[in-house]
Amino acid sequence: MNPTLIKWLASVGFGLVIGRAAYGVINTLLQMAFGLDQPGTPLDPEALDRMLITGGVLCLGVAAGVAATLLRVADNRRRIAWGCLALGVTLLLTLLLALPGMGLGAHPAGSAEARDVNTAGFFWLLIFGLPYLGGGLALTIGGVAMLRKFRPPARPPA
Repeated sequence: MNPTLIKWLASVGFGLVIGRAAYGVINTLLQMAFGLDQPGTPLDPEALDRMLITGGVLCLGVAAGVAATLLRVADNRRRIAWGCLALGVTLLLTLLLALPGMGLGAHPAGSAEARDVNTAGFFWLLIFGLPYLGGGLALTIGGVAMLRKFRPPARPPA
């Protein structure tokens, strides 16, 4: 396969995947910025629409930025390593920013509501948290290991 085609496919593919994964980070921050994270307040449909449009545009910008940055990497192996590292960090940030929104400590201890919230939190961690944590750590550690393994050749002294 043509090396230029591989370069473009890898860069654009990682850009799209990282841009999609970055929506978890961007959406959480935009909810705070637009004031949609306040429990008990009525939902403003116009603010929600503005937030969703802004989030979509920002995710496309992230995808384009990642693709453009990865296109500048000279070696395909290092390009994949940087893509894995960026995707792993994005997944870990998504998980980290999702935790405060869970509201695990918002109910009085020992109440039925607290038990329900803790049970829901436990299953959320099993279904959502562990795959993001495992995948994020594996991609981050794998990306760093590949970057260390595929170092560019040293230049001879001038």
